[in-house]
Amino acid sequence: MRNILIIVILCTISLGFSQEKGSIYFSSELLPSTDIGTLAKNSIGFNIPIKNTINKESISLFGEYQNSNIDFIDADVPFETNQIENFQTFTLGLLYNRILKNGWGYSITIAPQLSSNYDEQEFNNEDIFINGSFIIEKLHKEKQSMWSFGAAYDSQNGLNYPIPVLAYTKRINDAFAYKIGFPDSRAKWTLNKNNNIEAFSTLDGLSSNINDDVDIYKEDYTGTFKQTYYITGLGYNLTFLKNFELNGKAGYSAYNSMKVQDYDTNKIYDFEAKNSFYFNLGLKFNLNTITKVKSPY
Repeated sequence: MRNILIIVILCTISLGFSQEKGSIYFSSELLPSTDIGTLAKNSIGFNIPIKNTINKESISLFGEYQNSNIDFIDADVPFETNQIENFQTFTLGLLYNRILKNGWGYSITIAPQLSSNYDEQEFNNEDIFINGSFIIEKLHKEKQSMWSFGAAYDSQNGLNYPIPVLAYTKRINDAFAYKIGFPDSRAKWTLNKNNNIEAFSTLDGLSSNINDDVDIYKEDYTGTFKQTYYITGLGYNLTFLKNFELNGKAGYSAYNSMKVQDYDTNKIYDFEAKNSFYFNLGLKFNLNTITKVKSPY
């Protein structure tokens, strides 16, 4: 049953509020650390329009498989880490976009998710996470600007609560645009139609169930592994063969937290992770345009 379910769900919710095209993508990121260990995350996913009414609404199916591997430095972690070195996350969800009058629109996502170290053969309820978001957008065509606000819950940020979403997006000219807000800010310099450079800051992380007892300080615990990090850096995006995009990013974590918590969110162990460099390489194939309020970005 486990293998069948993995195949069915194998298929991003990073809660992509402002995606305007369907896509199939692959991403590989690395967060090296000299004190605790190195986190490597590989993801493959899709965002496919299944209903697209021009100038009105769209419904998209999206999904992602993510494999997260942590290469711990055992000398710096005072317990056996073999049970929490690998986590797998499977996401499948729906995104609904609706265009209203006078530049208004909204987006709703809901995405059930399985995330665990799968140390046991059977799934349990704690392996299941429910993510979602509700975002309202207001576009000012003449000013080439847009406000976005709402709320989102994404367990993969490693947080136990929904976060506010607030952003102001502005296009200065054909070459330069920016987006200031939380949890994501960006500034893009377009060199030509196929090349652009982007500065970014964004929230990311990992949250996954430990579905069997792990021995910490000679006591057995069950709970969740959580990591939250806030990255700032630079990226380069290349479009080729019309619909393919290759992107590379490098940055540094301004904040990095890694913990094991019980199911009441009480801390079991804090790794006291330090900030570190960040690298990401991705490839995306763009599909049909999704009907939604068009971002000036």
